[in-house]
Amino acid sequence: MIKIFSIVLGLIAGTFMAAQGQSIRWTSFDRLDDSLRAEPRPLMVFIRTDWCTYCKIQENVAFEDPELAELFNQKFYCLQLDAEATNAIRFLGRTYDFQASRGYHELAEFIGSQNNELVFPTTVLLSHNFQVLKRFQGLQKAEDLLGHHANREQKSDPANLSRLK
Repeated sequence: MIKIFSIVLGLIAGTFMAAQGQSIRWTSFDRLDDSLRAEPRPLMVFIRTDWCTYCKIQENVAFEDPELAELFNQKFYCLQLDAEATNAIRFLGRTYDFQASRGYHELAEFIGSQNNELVFPTTVLLSHNFQVLKRFQGLQKAEDLLGHHANREQKSDPANLSRLK
C-alpha cells in the first residue's frame, strides 16, 4: 500500500512540476526588428519596476501559468520593460530615454500610459503593426489575459473556422 501511495504521489508531483516548467520566453528590444522581419507577430509588453510587488506577483504567478505561457510563446513576441531603466531603447525607428525629472523611461510612458497615468504593472498587447489592442493596468491574473485573447479570437473568427485548418 505504501509503494502504491508513493508511486501515485510521485506521478502527481511529476505532472505538477512538468506543468510548472513552462514560462514565457522574453525577447529584447534589440532583437525585435529581426524577429518581426522573420515572422510578424503581435507584441506583449510587460511594463514593470524592481520595487513593484504586484509586478513580481504577475511575473511569478500569471506569467508562469502553462496555458498563458504557451499562448504568449506561440503567438506573441514578449518584452519586459523596466520603467526605471536608464539605458536608451530604440523602438519604431526612434530612441527613447530615461526621464530623470519624471522618474521613469519615456518608452514606458509612450506604451503604457492611459489617461496620462502610468501604473505598475501594465501589460500592453500590440498588433504586429504596433497598434494598441489592449492595455491592462494593474495586476492581471492569467485568466484575465487568456479571456481577452479568447474574446479577440472569437470576434475575428466568429464561426470558429480556424479550427478547420
